[in-house]
Amino acid sequence: MKFIINLYSERLESSYLTLEETNIKIHELKLGKGNHLIKIMHSNVNTLFDFSKSRDYQILYFDSKNVFVGASYAINSGHGNFLIQTEAKWVLLIPIENKLNNSLLNNFVFLILVQGGKIACKNGILRTFNVVFPITRHTSLGTLFTTIRRMKAEKDFEIPISLRISFAKSVTTGKTENEITEIEWDIVYNDLCENLKQVNPILYASLFSNNSILWN
Repeated sequence: MKFIINLYSERLESSYLTLEETNIKIHELKLGKGNHLIKIMHSNVNTLFDFSKSRDYQILYFDSKNVFVGASYAINSGHGNFLIQTEAKWVLLIPIENKLNNSLLNNFVFLILVQGGKIACKNGILRTFNVVFPITRHTSLGTLFTTIRRMKAEKDFEIPISLRISFAKSVTTGKTENEITEIEWDIVYNDLCENLKQVNPILYASLFSNNSILWN
Protein backbone atom coordinates (compact mmCIF):
# COMPACT_ATOMS: atom_id res chain seq x y z
CA MET A 1 0.00 0.00 0.00
CA LYS A 2 1.24 3.47 -0.88
CA PHE A 3 0.62 6.51 1.27
CA ILE A 4 0.92 10.10 0.17
CA ILE A 5 2.33 12.70 2.54
CA ASN A 6 0.55 15.84 1.49
CA LEU A 7 2.13 19.24 2.06
CA TYR A 8 0.51 22.44 0.90
CA SER A 9 2.71 22.62 -2.19
CA GLU A 10 4.11 19.12 -2.46
CA ARG A 11 3.02 15.50 -2.52
CA LEU A 12 5.48 12.94 -1.21
CA GLU A 13 4.69 9.35 -2.05
CA SER A 14 5.83 6.99 0.65
CA SER A 15 5.89 3.33 1.53
CA TYR A 16 4.06 2.56 4.77
CA LEU A 17 5.00 0.39 7.74
CA THR A 18 3.31 -0.23 11.09
CA LEU A 19 5.68 -1.33 13.85
CA GLU A 20 4.99 -2.46 17.40
CA GLU A 21 8.59 -2.69 18.60
CA THR A 22 9.95 -0.14 21.05
CA ASN A 23 13.49 -0.61 19.72
CA ILE A 24 13.68 -0.40 15.92
CA LYS A 25 16.82 -1.14 13.93
CA ILE A 26 16.39 0.65 10.64
CA HIS A 27 18.94 -1.36 8.67
CA GLU A 28 17.14 -4.59 9.56
CA LEU A 29 13.95 -3.33 7.91
CA LYS A 30 15.72 -3.54 4.54
CA LEU A 31 13.99 -0.41 3.28
CA GLY A 32 14.10 0.30 -0.41
CA LYS A 33 14.64 3.61 -2.12
CA GLY A 34 12.35 6.56 -1.54
CA ASN A 35 10.44 7.82 1.50
CA HIS A 36 9.18 5.60 4.29
CA LEU A 37 6.34 6.44 6.68
CA ILE A 38 6.38 4.50 9.95
CA LYS A 39 3.41 4.36 12.29
CA ILE A 40 4.29 3.42 15.88
CA MET A 41 1.68 1.05 17.26
CA HIS A 42 2.88 0.32 20.81
CA SER A 43 1.51 2.21 23.83
CA ASN A 44 4.85 3.11 25.43
CA VAL A 45 5.81 6.78 25.55
CA ASN A 46 9.17 6.47 23.78
CA THR A 47 10.52 4.58 20.78
CA LEU A 48 14.23 4.02 20.19
CA PHE A 49 15.39 4.15 16.57
CA ASP A 50 18.76 2.64 15.76
CA PHE A 51 20.17 4.12 12.55
CA SER A 52 23.52 2.33 12.84
CA LYS A 53 24.54 0.86 9.47
CA SER A 54 21.56 2.48 7.74
CA ARG A 55 21.60 4.95 4.89
CA ASP A 56 21.40 8.67 5.73
CA TYR A 57 17.95 10.15 6.30
CA GLN A 58 16.15 13.33 7.17
CA ILE A 59 13.65 12.36 9.88
CA LEU A 60 10.32 14.11 10.39
CA TYR A 61 8.34 13.49 13.56
CA PHE A 62 4.57 13.75 14.11
CA ASP A 63 2.43 13.15 17.16
CA SER A 64 -0.64 10.91 17.39
CA LYS A 65 -2.79 13.68 15.88
CA ASN A 66 -0.53 13.98 12.82
CA VAL A 67 0.87 17.31 14.01
CA PHE A 68 4.44 17.99 12.92
CA VAL A 69 6.63 18.27 16.02
CA GLY A 70 10.19 18.40 14.70
CA ALA A 71 12.90 17.13 12.41
CA SER A 72 16.40 15.76 12.68
CA TYR A 73 19.04 13.97 10.62
CA ALA A 74 20.56 10.51 10.79
CA ILE A 75 23.95 10.84 9.11
CA ASN A 76 26.25 7.95 9.85
CA SER A 77 29.93 8.60 10.31
CA GLY A 78 30.71 4.90 10.41
CA HIS A 79 31.82 5.00 14.03
CA GLY A 80 29.73 3.61 16.91
CA ASN A 81 25.97 3.43 17.24
CA PHE A 82 23.52 6.07 16.07
CA LEU A 83 20.44 6.05 18.31
CA ILE A 84 17.47 8.44 18.39
CA GLN A 85 14.72 8.33 21.01
CA THR A 86 11.38 9.94 20.27
CA GLU A 87 7.82 10.23 21.56
CA ALA A 88 6.50 10.61 18.00
CA LYS A 89 3.83 8.23 16.78
CA TRP A 90 4.50 8.83 13.09
CA VAL A 91 8.00 9.01 11.66
CA LEU A 92 8.79 9.90 8.06
CA LEU A 93 12.19 8.92 6.68
CA ILE A 94 13.37 10.93 3.68
CA PRO A 95 16.66 10.01 1.95
CA ILE A 96 19.12 12.79 2.73
CA GLU A 97 19.55 13.65 -0.95
CA ASN A 98 15.81 14.46 -1.13
CA LYS A 99 15.58 16.37 2.15
CA LEU A 100 13.00 19.14 2.58
CA ASN A 101 14.32 22.65 3.08
CA ASN A 102 13.79 24.57 6.32
CA SER A 103 11.36 27.10 4.86
CA LEU A 104 9.02 24.27 3.89
CA LEU A 105 9.38 22.56 7.25
CA ASN A 106 8.52 25.79 9.05
CA ASN A 107 5.19 25.87 7.22
CA PHE A 108 4.45 22.15 7.37
CA VAL A 109 0.96 20.76 7.02
CA PHE A 110 0.77 16.99 7.40
CA LEU A 111 -2.05 14.92 6.01
CA ILE A 112 -2.18 11.25 5.09
CA LEU A 113 -4.06 10.29 1.95
CA VAL A 114 -4.46 6.56 1.43
CA GLN A 115 -4.76 5.49 -2.16
CA GLY A 116 -8.13 3.78 -2.39
CA GLY A 117 -8.94 5.65 0.85
CA LYS A 118 -10.66 4.53 4.02
CA ILE A 119 -13.19 6.62 5.91
CA ALA A 120 -11.16 6.56 9.15
CA CYS A 121 -8.26 8.20 7.38
CA LYS A 122 -10.54 10.74 5.74
CA ASN A 123 -12.02 11.65 9.10
CA GLY A 124 -8.50 12.16 10.39
CA ILE A 125 -7.84 14.55 7.53
CA LEU A 126 -10.93 16.57 8.39
CA ARG A 127 -9.96 16.82 12.04
CA THR A 128 -6.59 18.19 10.94
CA PHE A 129 -8.32 20.66 8.61
CA ASN A 130 -10.50 21.91 11.46
CA VAL A 131 -7.34 22.89 13.33
CA VAL A 132 -5.21 24.13 10.45
CA PHE A 133 -7.91 25.84 8.35
CA PRO A 134 -10.61 27.02 10.80
CA ILE A 135 -13.55 29.05 9.56
CA THR A 136 -14.46 32.05 11.71
CA ARG A 137 -17.70 34.05 11.85
CA HIS A 138 -16.46 37.13 13.72
CA THR A 139 -17.06 39.43 10.74
CA SER A 140 -18.50 39.02 7.26
CA LEU A 141 -15.06 39.61 5.75
CA GLY A 142 -13.46 37.15 8.15
CA THR A 143 -16.05 34.52 7.28
CA LEU A 144 -15.51 35.09 3.56
CA PHE A 145 -11.72 34.97 3.82
CA THR A 146 -11.52 31.87 6.03
CA THR A 147 -14.18 30.06 3.98
CA ILE A 148 -12.21 30.63 0.78
CA ARG A 149 -8.98 29.64 2.56
CA ARG A 150 -10.63 26.39 3.69
CA MET A 151 -12.12 25.69 0.26
CA LYS A 152 -8.80 26.38 -1.45
CA ALA A 153 -7.06 23.93 0.89
CA GLU A 154 -9.75 21.29 0.34
CA LYS A 155 -9.37 21.72 -3.41
CA ASP A 156 -5.56 21.70 -3.33
CA PHE A 157 -5.51 18.59 -1.14
CA GLU A 158 -8.12 16.90 -3.34
CA ILE A 159 -10.51 16.26 -0.46
CA PRO A 160 -13.64 14.53 -1.86
CA ILE A 161 -16.63 16.83 -2.33
CA SER A 162 -18.72 14.76 0.09
CA LEU A 163 -16.20 15.41 2.89
CA ARG A 164 -15.78 19.16 2.42
CA ILE A 165 -17.40 21.02 5.27
CA SER A 166 -17.07 24.76 4.73
CA PHE A 167 -20.07 27.08 5.06
CA ALA A 168 -20.47 27.67 1.33
CA LYS A 169 -23.87 27.13 -0.29
CA SER A 170 -24.94 27.19 -3.90
CA VAL A 171 -27.13 30.27 -4.47
CA THR A 172 -28.76 28.54 -7.43
CA THR A 173 -29.63 25.21 -5.81
CA GLY A 174 -29.41 26.02 -2.09
CA LYS A 175 -27.29 22.93 -1.57
CA THR A 176 -24.42 22.94 0.90
CA GLU A 177 -20.90 22.38 -0.35
CA ASN A 178 -20.82 18.68 0.49
CA GLU A 179 -24.09 18.02 -1.36
CA ILE A 180 -23.22 19.62 -4.69
CA THR A 181 -21.38 18.34 -7.74
CA GLU A 182 -17.80 19.31 -8.47
CA ILE A 183 -18.93 21.67 -11.23
CA GLU A 184 -21.37 23.38 -8.85
CA TRP A 185 -18.65 23.52 -6.19
CA ASP A 186 -16.29 25.27 -8.62
CA ILE A 187 -18.97 27.86 -9.44
CA VAL A 188 -19.52 28.64 -5.75
CA TYR A 189 -15.78 28.76 -5.09
CA ASN A 190 -15.01 31.02 -8.04
CA ASP A 191 -17.88 33.38 -7.14
CA LEU A 192 -16.61 33.68 -3.56
CA CYS A 193 -13.05 34.29 -4.78
CA GLU A 194 -14.22 37.03 -7.11
CA ASN A 195 -16.19 38.59 -4.25
CA LEU A 196 -13.11 38.63 -2.00
CA LYS A 197 -11.01 40.07 -4.83
CA GLN A 198 -13.44 42.97 -5.18
CA VAL A 199 -13.95 43.55 -1.44
CA ASN A 200 -10.35 43.17 -0.26
CA PRO A 201 -7.65 42.69 -2.93
CA ILE A 202 -4.91 42.43 -0.27
CA LEU A 203 -6.51 39.44 1.45
CA TYR A 204 -7.19 37.89 -1.94
CA ALA A 205 -3.53 38.27 -2.89
CA SER A 206 -2.46 36.70 0.42
CA LEU A 207 -4.25 33.50 -0.62
CA PHE A 208 -3.35 33.34 -4.28
CA SER A 209 0.13 34.83 -4.55
CA ASN A 210 3.07 32.46 -4.99
CA ASN A 211 4.14 33.06 -1.38
CA SER A 212 0.70 32.66 0.14
CA ILE A 213 0.36 31.25 3.64
CA LEU A 214 -2.99 29.56 4.24
CA TRP A 215 -2.73 28.59 7.88
CA ASN A 216 -2.59 30.50 11.15
